[in-house]
Amino acid sequence: LFIRYLKAVTDQEKRPEAFAAFLERAKTGLVVESDVFVTTEELVAVMWKNGYSEAERNALQFTFPMDYKFHYPELSALFDLPEEDTYKYCMRARIESSHIGELDWSKVKRQGFIRDHWLMFGVGLIIFKYFPFFNYYFGVKVFGTSMWCYTMWTGLNRFVSKTCRRNEYMAAQKTAQEVMDGEDAIVTAMRRFANDAKCVEYLGSFKEDTEAKIAAYRAAMASKMKDELSERALKQLQAISAFEAGMNSAMQELVVREAASSFKDKFPGDAAMQDAAFASAVKSLSGAKLAAGEDPVSAHFEGAFKSLQGVDLGKAKADAKGSLPERVAFAQQAKEAEFRNSFMVTAAEAAEVKSLASKAKSGEGYDFSKLPADLAERLDALYKSINAKVGFAMPDQAMKPIPLTADAAANKYIEEVNARLTAAQVQLRQGGPP
Repeated sequence: LFIRYLKAVTDQEKRPEAFAAFLERAKTGLVVESDVFVTTEELVAVMWKNGYSEAERNALQFTFPMDYKFHYPELSALFDLPEEDTYKYCMRARIESSHIGELDWSKVKRQGFIRDHWLMFGVGLIIFKYFPFFNYYFGVKVFGTSMWCYTMWTGLNRFVSKTCRRNEYMAAQKTAQEVMDGEDAIVTAMRRFANDAKCVEYLGSFKEDTEAKIAAYRAAMASKMKDELSERALKQLQAISAFEAGMNSAMQELVVREAASSFKDKFPGDAAMQDAAFASAVKSLSGAKLAAGEDPVSAHFEGAFKSLQGVDLGKAKADAKGSLPERVAFAQQAKEAEFRNSFMVTAAEAAEVKSLASKAKSGEGYDFSKLPADLAERLDALYKSINAKVGFAMPDQAMKPIPLTADAAANKYIEEVNARLTAAQVQLRQGGPP
């Protein structure tokens, strides 16, 4: 496993001679001190401390198990370091993590020291009573009191030493926990800036990327505006076509309706027409066939329709109560007026726009910011109404201001950008170049 990994590393770093030397050494068996090594976990930790990338650490961590032992010749070949240095480092790592020689005093100390002390007192008292000049006072008061003080001193000494060792151990554990928490906090903080090293690379290509994106954005905007113009114009033409088709069908219905209406208006007051109608009705009842012109109804309608031939309805006199051509001309001209109001700019609208523009005149140009709020709103309404009539779609690219942040330095830049956006909107509104 290590040979394959070393082959990949040396090929990437272009050190084939190092791989060949290690392979030649390992052919006859790699002779090392078995206790001089570092584990995968320890090696990954020291790589992080020395600034190796996350990809390099992950490659080592995912390739070898966590309990794999890297001996000093392997580390020397893998990281291109002198073997003496890797040996010293591995030895130091093993010494720091070794527990050889450490004894737990609570496990090896002799138990029952009070028993031992008073056993010594009893044996000593039995022995000392056979010595000359030995008396009760020395045996009980002096020797006994001394043994009691020695026992109390030993117990107090053990209690104090145990308390000190416990406090020292707890302080060491607390310090170790604080160190681990601090390392975790450092790692967490460094993860937030893991991609900061790429900022220089991004800034190097920022200008080219921005220019390319702006060019693509302009092309997309032009294409979108073209599509909107075509769609708006097509809808307007379809509306005009539908209006004209409706006018034609309405005109046919109007001719018939107005002819009938003129007959209704004329018949009650025309005695000759009434007599002719009575005579034609009697003749029809007798079974005789009516000749052309004998029926006053058909004659009236035929004459009314003939009266429309060769008449220019646009120039004819319009009268809602007049003859059939006059009535049709009245309806036709009303439809034309409705068409002009719906799909054409009227003279009143043009005059109003000129009047409002004259109030915003400033030198050779126009300053629409001088207009009062009500006049500015009226001008905007006319602008939208006229564009809607002629089927012209104006781009509506609303540039929203950038919200401020908690960074004062960044807010200055944002305020400058927002000021330029406002100035660009004013320039676009006035029709000048931004």
